[in-house]
Amino acid sequence: MKKALTAILALLPSLALAAPAASAPHGRDPARFGEMKAKQLQMLSQHIQVLQSAQRCVQAAQTPQALQSCHEALRQQVEAMRPGH
Repeated sequence: MKKALTAILALLPSLALAAPAASAPHGRDPARFGEMKAKQLQMLSQHIQVLQSAQRCVQAAQTPQALQSCHEALRQQVEAMRPGH
């Protein structure tokens, strides 16, 4: 039993090194790099636009209610950007 356990433990490092070579992790496929990069840049642009809109709203707010309205609009816009919406 002890010999079998020792043999298994001796093989673990080699198995760990072999596993990543089997397939690239999700999102790490070099062939899709350009596509993933473009998608990330598009999402960042959308987030920037939403934040700039919220910034303009907050700057223009004259009352606590207006400020709350800005917060609610921002929350709704961020929620709409989430996957599945």
